[in-house]
Amino acid sequence: MIDSLITEMPGYSEGWLLALSGWQYFQLGLIVVIFIVGWYFSRPGQIKKEITDFRRIFLITAFWVFRGIFLVGLALWVLGVLGLNVSEFFGTPVVTIAQEVPISPFFLLTLVVGVYLLFIFNRLIKRLVIKAAEKWRFDRNIGRQLRRFAMLLLFIVLGNVWLKLAGSFMLNIFNDQLFSVNDVAITPGILVYTLLILYGVALGIRLIEVIYTRHILSKGLNMGQSKTVFQLLKYALWVVAIILLLDSIGLNITVLVASSAALLVGLGFGIQGLFNDYISGLVILFEGLIKVGDVVEIESELVGRVMDVGLRTSKILTRDNIIMVVPNHNFVSDNVINWSYNERRTRFYVDVGVAYGSDVRLVEKLLIESAIEQREVIENPRPFVLFRDFGNSSLDFRVYFWVEEVFYVEILKSKIRFSIDDKFRQNGVQIPFPQRDLHLKSGWEKLDRKE
Repeated sequence: MIDSLITEMPGYSEGWLLALSGWQYFQLGLIVVIFIVGWYFSRPGQIKKEITDFRRIFLITAFWVFRGIFLVGLALWVLGVLGLNVSEFFGTPVVTIAQEVPISPFFLLTLVVGVYLLFIFNRLIKRLVIKAAEKWRFDRNIGRQLRRFAMLLLFIVLGNVWLKLAGSFMLNIFNDQLFSVNDVAITPGILVYTLLILYGVALGIRLIEVIYTRHILSKGLNMGQSKTVFQLLKYALWVVAIILLLDSIGLNITVLVASSAALLVGLGFGIQGLFNDYISGLVILFEGLIKVGDVVEIESELVGRVMDVGLRTSKILTRDNIIMVVPNHNFVSDNVINWSYNERRTRFYVDVGVAYGSDVRLVEKLLIESAIEQREVIENPRPFVLFRDFGNSSLDFRVYFWVEEVFYVEILKSKIRFSIDDKFRQNGVQIPFPQRDLHLKSGWEKLDRKE
């Protein structure tokens, strides 16, 4: 019943697997059971660990020799059951799918061996990377990218061999036209080729970035400027790679741009803001207005450290330890303070008011002490105090101080204010609040009569 259903499937062509008798099926099943049992009981792991090294090596070798003889014996048994010699067994299709794909033992063997080689090669490269990193202080990131690139090349080689062994059916699938662009047929094979090339370019650029970063760190160069240079290099490499890729598949980049000019104009009006961000990103990268590591303050009172400068957006780490993605046009169109452009020292201040009648010299002394006792404040130049004004309800002072790290200056200001409040309380200096005196010169007589 099952055999009749299988043979009636569209495109079915019988191989030797479905042409066997019941007795042959029984013998093959028995061989499979014997193989599983024999392989399980011939594991080298069953050797006791207490055995000396020489005997252990001898027994392990004996186990593998037994396995080899065992496999050869089973293989000869299979050939005897099928009535085939070795070349006929590996070359004769087990079954043929869609009348075009012959699935032979040799085809299956190449597939299994290919996957096994990928697995073994991956483990081997991984071990070599770990040993190289320990011996030569090699950056594991470089090794990881090299391993991925080597695996990609091996996958391409093995995939090419496997496709040739698969026959004309698989090759026809990869050569079938999906659509065309400028009279160039786009097939599944071209799409796979494009994806592999793009993946290889991405791995190559990542490898270059890791090596470049390591070189910058070893030379002690400015990381921010170096990151900006590499961003420009990365985009240039991508442009060159895409142009070469399009040329390799037969697409003329000039004709492609000319034919899509009207579409680009239409899209330009619809996504004008997006193009604005890209142009702003190019301006930032070429002019070096903002670099990785800079502390910036945007007009919206957003203060943060630049973590990454991209072509469309930039990433900023705020004082709240939150990474914000900021469109690049904000850095070009808004007023931006780049605190890292200043000298190594930057001056800040804290305002405070005291009650009328306070000892102003004592206030000056306490303000300077409150600032200078903070470890973040630089002692030279020394903090100083300005008596700014006679306010409506207070004497207004401002204490100035210098710091080198501006990113968390608001926390420092808060600490100084806490210290000022403590010292004022200890020395009887009062911080006033707005109050008004009301003087009534007339009107009391009428109020008294009503009462």
